[in-house]
Amino acid sequence: MEIDPVEILRKKGLKVTPQRLAVLKLLSRGGHYSGEQIFEELKKNEPSISLSTVYNALEALESAGIINSFEANGITWYEMRRNPHVNVICEDKNEIIDVDINIDDIIQQLKNKGINVINLSVVAYADCSKIENK
Repeated sequence: MEIDPVEILRKKGLKVTPQRLAVLKLLSRGGHYSGEQIFEELKKNEPSISLSTVYNALEALESAGIINSFEANGITWYEMRRNPHVNVICEDKNEIIDVDINIDDIIQQLKNKGINVINLSVVAYADCSKIENK
């Protein structure tokens, strides 16, 4: 899916900065990245970028609802915001995969208790050794 990062930032009322654009472009490739991984990747093309600048950009993007984060194994992971899904931590393969499931039941149960779900993050720790490679 091709995204226009400038348009996304403007629609969310965020100032378009080179740092936000770089973070957004990286995350739009898909996958899951720690803040440090994002920093290391962006530093290749912009050696003067700082880790705090990366985290400031991540905070702004997450606050605007453009990206999601979740905690797993003591690390905060970032990804593009998309429909609710399960982030599966494949402990045997040292990777994270997304699994789309229908979580309407969970959201409805929470709604019945008066809880208005804004964002739902589900993390499962798993042995993925029986998953066939695509």
